Order: sequence, then C-alpha cells, then structure tokens
Amino acid sequence: MAVTSQQAGPAAGSVVGGRPHFAHVSVTVTDIAAADRFYGDAIGLAKLPRPDFGFPGSWYALGCGLELHLIVNPDLRRPDDERLGFEVRYPHFALAVEDADQVHAALLRAGLKVDELRSSPTGMRQLFVKDPDGNMVEFIGPGRMAG
Repeated sequence: MAVTSQQAGPAAGSVVGGRPHFAHVSVTVTDIAAADRFYGDAIGLAKLPRPDFGFPGSWYALGCGLELHLIVNPDLRRPDDERLGFEVRYPHFALAVEDADQVHAALLRAGLKVDELRSSPTGMRQLFVKDPDGNMVEFIGPGRMAG
C-alpha cells in the first residue's frame, strides 16, 4: 500500500516531531487596501481578526484551518515580467475547488484576468489569477475544460 502525503508523518529524527500541520501562507503586498479588495471582495475569502504586529496586514480563512496572512512591505516588489506575465512555475499557492467551471465564471464576473494551464497532467482544470502585486493564486478542481 502506498503512503499518501496526508498519511505520512515527519521523518525519523524530525525537528518538528509529532504531526505538524500547515497553519498559514504569507504573501507580501505593497497596498493593503488593494489586496483586501482582491482577496476579500473579488475572491470572496472571509477576513479574520488580526493582532497588531506594528505593521499593516490582513488575515483570511482559506479553509481546513489554513489561513492567508497578507503582510505589507513596500520594499518587496515582484519583477515586472513576473507581475505582468504568466508562467505556471511562478511562486503561487493553490486552493482546491469542487467545480472549477463555476469558479472560472465567478472570477470572470469579478473582472479578473484568468490564465489557465491547458492539457494539465493532473487531469484537473487549473486556473490562475494575480493580486494587484502580482502574487499568483491557483484554483484547481474538476471541470469540463480539465485536462
């Protein structure tokens, strides 16, 4: 029987011990108001309370206990080619969805530019959008246009 990544625990002698789980993904942005409009309004993520760290930011729920932490740092800016272009190998995080066709339609209704990986070896429909700073978010799931 093969062991899946969900069943596997840390390697023997692991520093983390026990059964660690993913807690959050952090993304750096330069304009928190624009990022909040993207992640909250356009994407529809639920905003979470955030303690005062002494710098601006926002937290959002991604599901399954995972959070998205937006951190403002005006000095960290993606290169123009990465911000404006599309390449599946650019850094991103992915959200599994039940119906990629519905998500695609909702993203277009929100006025977002959607890139898609065609002929994906995953057999799933893979949709990509970028926030105002060029941070890429993938939505992956079954759909008519998959594969």
